[in-house]
Amino acid sequence: MAEREGTENSITGGTFLAPVVQAREVHVHRDRTRAPRLLGPAPEVFVDRVPVFAALARASAERAGRDAPLLVMVTGLPGMGKTATALRWLHQLGAGFPGGHLQDDMSPQGPLRPRDPVAVLEGFVRELAAHQLPPGLRPTDPEGLAAHYRSLTAGAPTLVFLDNVVSAAQVRPLLPGHPGSVVVVTSRFPLTGLRASHPRTLSVRLDALDAVAGAELFHAVTGCPDALDRPALEDVLRACAGLPLAVRIAGARVGELLETGEDPAELARELADRRTRLEALTVPDDLSVAQVFDAVYASLPPGAATLYRALGLHPTPGFSRELVRRAAPGEGDVRTLVRERLLEPAGDGRLRMHALVHDHARTVAGDADAAVLDRYADWYLHRAAAVEWRTSDRWRHGPLFARPELLRDVFDGVDEALDAMEADRANAVAFVELAHDTGRHAVAWQLCEALRGFFFRRKYHADWVAVCLLGVAAAERGEDRVAVARMHFELAFAYADRDDGTDVAAARDHYGHALRVASAAGHARTVSSALEGLGLLELRAGRPGAAAGHFQRAVDALEGVGHPRGRALLTFHLGRARSAESRHAEAAGLLLRARTLFAGLPDRFNEAKSLWHYAQARLRADRPDEALAPLNEAVTLIHTCGAPKEEADILLMRGDVLAAEGRREPAEADWRAALALYDRVNSPAAATVRARLG
Repeated sequence: MAEREGTENSITGGTFLAPVVQAREVHVHRDRTRAPRLLGPAPEVFVDRVPVFAALARASAERAGRDAPLLVMVTGLPGMGKTATALRWLHQLGAGFPGGHLQDDMSPQGPLRPRDPVAVLEGFVRELAAHQLPPGLRPTDPEGLAAHYRSLTAGAPTLVFLDNVVSAAQVRPLLPGHPGSVVVVTSRFPLTGLRASHPRTLSVRLDALDAVAGAELFHAVTGCPDALDRPALEDVLRACAGLPLAVRIAGARVGELLETGEDPAELARELADRRTRLEALTVPDDLSVAQVFDAVYASLPPGAATLYRALGLHPTPGFSRELVRRAAPGEGDVRTLVRERLLEPAGDGRLRMHALVHDHARTVAGDADAAVLDRYADWYLHRAAAVEWRTSDRWRHGPLFARPELLRDVFDGVDEALDAMEADRANAVAFVELAHDTGRHAVAWQLCEALRGFFFRRKYHADWVAVCLLGVAAAERGEDRVAVARMHFELAFAYADRDDGTDVAAARDHYGHALRVASAAGHARTVSSALEGLGLLELRAGRPGAAAGHFQRAVDALEGVGHPRGRALLTFHLGRARSAESRHAEAAGLLLRARTLFAGLPDRFNEAKSLWHYAQARLRADRPDEALAPLNEAVTLIHTCGAPKEEADILLMRGDVLAAEGRREPAEADWRAALALYDRVNSPAAATVRARLG
């Protein structure tokens, strides 16, 4: 071929294995319609998250005026559906992003080995610039590569999905150049640094599904809305605790059982048992709730792992922050578990674990770290005893009550003490059971005794009776016969206070048992208390004479025993018995004497009750003009005692007295106040008040 003069027709500069085009002018036309589309498929089944999508829609609608890409951070516990939620929303947005859709997993080997953002940048640049710049001429330094990436994404809005991000440093280099772009990050970590550097970040937290959404997801996965009857379905959903991964696995397993002709209710039974629950939420060689949490646990530093196991040994997944400090080697370990989403703030100084996380923590704890149970026992016993010390000055058998200096400064008053125990009521009940089951029998019966004042004031009778039954069983396994007598007395007292129509016989049996054991042990206080209880049952049955006999024997039992509160109570009860016998003058004297004795202790609660029953005695004596003044005093006293049931009783009587005087307006005010208090403790007396108001 003839060549023009001065024209060089050769190839230099290295070895080329690819085809070479030789020409005077070359025009390259890039197909700009082939923007990368790397998003994974949208989930086939998706439920709920309506508030989340509403927030995302608002943010997307406002991005037109932004000068930087919209950054969305979706956080939550592993298995909570972060990836599915992100992909669902991104596919809804997809058509409006001509710059392309980019996606990568930022920690495919777990959080201990996060992806280097430079490696992700290289992959994104390769997809974006496949026809623009040969690989050998692309920047290789991190800053240059990030700048090149921003240049490539500056021309059109781009969607970027970064899944399973571990740190903010992974995200910053991957923010595209066009301000209309959207970047969605999923992480179980809070990524505080990202919010600090990009304060307009929209943070979306995924919480557990509610029962309706859980059922919808379960039925969608099983493909059969009638796979389980309602009770079994409720058991399954309760065990899954709103974790979408767990619900999906449960649905898939039920579907498999239906296909093989097996009973799907078997899964509900496996899930109901905490010992087999995590194993039941497993699809062999594929999906597993335990496997997800195993990976998180393996990434914990030693101190946080120790705390995780310790919290697994607690009987419930909710804790006072103060209790967590008893188990935590350091506050930093608490923060680590919160950052990992294994522990979350629950308001009012409390923390909680997701129920399945707690099951996993219990599994990895095994029998190790069992000494932490003793620290928990000390904390609950000390706290309950401090509440009991605030609510009453009655005599107790437990050794902790012999040292009031350890109890008096825990709470400032009755209301604070009762409210504090309110928050830990379920935990305290569960810990009594745990103490009983783990052989800590002295702890179990002492907790039972210490919880009496709280249960009496707040009227949680089901819990109260359950705790007392455990207290009796625990005491019976020891050698302290006084403890046995006291536990039977406490159980009888709880039955008598509840009195749902079947409890009186049980109360009488246990008072009798307490009397026999205490008499054999020579314990005068408990003998007197048991006789007092039997007398109260007789008084309730309309046999005031028999009641007075028991009360007098109870007084005699205290001969030589310094027990001023016991004598005050028996004076009060005798006054009630004499009033029921229409011995009005004697009753009035006894009840006013009891009021004076209680005021001297002091015991505002029983002082108020003495005034209330004195007013009742005056009404029985046909002296209503002498009833209103003591009722006014009683209302003032009882209001500070944290005793809603008794306060309502006094208000109801005062309303009746006012109504009898023709003072309807203040009477109705008292009745309405009484109704609110009765409703608060679910008292059947509320119906009586509604009838008056009606």
